Amino acid sequence: MKKLLFIFLLGQLMLLSYIFNQSIYAIFELNHLGDSSLDGYIAEDASSDHLLAIYEQVSEECFGENDCQLQLIKTPVSDQHIVYDVYHSEVASIEQPKAIAANKTFRYFPLTNEEFVDSNGVFYTDLDSKVLDQIANQVGISIKPYQSMINYKQIILYNALNFGILLIISQLVLFIYTFTRIKVNAIKKVLGYSNGKMVRASLKQFLTMELMIVVTTISIHGLYYLYTDHFVSRYIYLLFAFLICMVVLNVVMLLCTQISLRFIDIHSMIKNNVYSNRLNYFLYMVKILLMLAITVSVSLFFANYEDYQEKTRQLEEYKKLEHYFTAAGYNADADDKAMNNPQQLEAYGDGIKQVYQYFDELGQLYVHRVTHLIDALAISSYSGDGIEDIYSNIEENYIVVNERYVQDFLHLRDEDGNDLNNISLKKPTILVPMKYQSQHAKIQEIYTERYNDMLQYNKWNGIPTANSNKIDELQIIYTENNHEFEMLGKDMEYDGSKIRLKDPIIIIDTGDFDSLYYYNVLNNGDLIFKLEEREALINILGEYNLTELVHVGTLLTPFMTSIHNAEFIMYHSLVFTILFLFTLLFIMYISNYVDVTTNSRRYAYQYVYGYSMFKTFKSHLVTYVLLLSGSLITLFIEFNVLFYIFILVIDFFILLLLYNVVIKRHIHKIVKCG
Repeated sequence: MKKLLFIFLLGQLMLLSYIFNQSIYAIFELNHLGDSSLDGYIAEDASSDHLLAIYEQVSEECFGENDCQLQLIKTPVSDQHIVYDVYHSEVASIEQPKAIAANKTFRYFPLTNEEFVDSNGVFYTDLDSKVLDQIANQVGISIKPYQSMINYKQIILYNALNFGILLIISQLVLFIYTFTRIKVNAIKKVLGYSNGKMVRASLKQFLTMELMIVVTTISIHGLYYLYTDHFVSRYIYLLFAFLICMVVLNVVMLLCTQISLRFIDIHSMIKNNVYSNRLNYFLYMVKILLMLAITVSVSLFFANYEDYQEKTRQLEEYKKLEHYFTAAGYNADADDKAMNNPQQLEAYGDGIKQVYQYFDELGQLYVHRVTHLIDALAISSYSGDGIEDIYSNIEENYIVVNERYVQDFLHLRDEDGNDLNNISLKKPTILVPMKYQSQHAKIQEIYTERYNDMLQYNKWNGIPTANSNKIDELQIIYTENNHEFEMLGKDMEYDGSKIRLKDPIIIIDTGDFDSLYYYNVLNNGDLIFKLEEREALINILGEYNLTELVHVGTLLTPFMTSIHNAEFIMYHSLVFTILFLFTLLFIMYISNYVDVTTNSRRYAYQYVYGYSMFKTFKSHLVTYVLLLSGSLITLFIEFNVLFYIFILVIDFFILLLLYNVVIKRHIHKIVKCG
């Protein structure tokens, strides 16, 4: 029994160390990046001039005498590899631990006025808040407290069910362990041992096992990070402290089991009646409850696994998108700075339009502006309104694409049923399904205004527009109805059913819209570049000083992120499930062993009198049939009925195995009361 307990405790602490590694320490790293003793503040709506003034004022207040410190953290700046840049006024005075994850890097630099100005206005300092208020008044902006700490509660909320099951299982395993030692404790009691002395002996034995497991667990983690060159001493210290807390919790649960010492019946022990029917019934009820609880946990794992498999299948389906690149969002720091600096914003917009023109001339550019329609469909889906309402709305059901996208992906037909090739674009054009012909005038009015808004998009940001003249009307080309197509590289699934676009009005983009229009379109991933290698896009972005702004990713990036999230959830469920299954087998074994031992004489006499297996285990079989009604729980929650039936079969198999080992092999001893 000690070996089984050791294996369980090893699995328990290894599981908890995995959760510590993936969740608790990952949050701790970000919450304690750089100097965590500093308070966070944000300079709201701050331009570069404002930020420079703040930096100079803070410098006057404290840098000379080192009375206070200043720090800023740049947000992640890479696609696949996450990089955090920490800038500190006294960088040599702070701890500079490495990240333990292979895909994450922490870098530390001295803080300069250039870096402070080139930020989004979030900074950290120990300067008195009253002094900061004075600086804010002098500069003419608002400086408010900024909370960036990640709450650890989400770990508990995320794993609440599994943690609850693990706690209950741990307590039950310790109870069972204590009950299996009841004969040893009875002998000690006969020999004059006090209850206190027996408790101390149990604790000593238990703590020895726990110490061995803690050392083993920490050694595995330490050796792994030494091998991968990501060893961080504070990680080992914190892991040790975390495991010690778990050991203390286990000790408390073990002490709760010592109440059994008060119920040791010396006379029963002398008669070799180690296990009672009361214990047998208790274990049987525990086993049933655990079967139900663990089936729920396993069902969640299967659901997570199916979700992961579905996303992997989708990834294979979208492999064709691998050589299509776009922006995987903008660098938040650079974007925020540009929004507060019209000159920088205009420069970014002009650069993006030049990138557009460069790849358009090479025939490698697709415009695929559908993000607004995705948002409308999402809102409609979650609010309970039918998505058909969006499809039939001539103002909302529209997309913006270039002619190359129409030819390569949409395969439209005109109103005569002919393939729509070589569209005449002598004037601004939209493609409209024939079913809207009766609303020709209204569509002309709506989309002429919309087209002009995109032509003069810069004016909304107070920047001069490149298009001083508006258009008077659009060329409308009518197309066949009932045309459906997928959105290139966009994740469009609600309630498990893929959503396709149906009969949208299509605005043809010819590259004439204002530069800031393309700034926003690229940020949403709606400008797509067909290239062999990512570097081709990165190099051109560098030529136009856009490298700091744009994160480059393939159209697979959203799907890869989704897969990684599903994978993370699945592995969390898996490690819990493995431990739970092992524990369930352990409790099945103990429960059936106590059943067979407690009723050994009855089973032995039934065997001698020639009872059939069906007659011997008739009550058990009836119980199993009744337990099958537990599968009705599937009407209310995720519950894998096949797995539940499988563990009932395994339980009966273990019972038969123990019957053969304990009863049949020792039939003569049992009949003779041996």
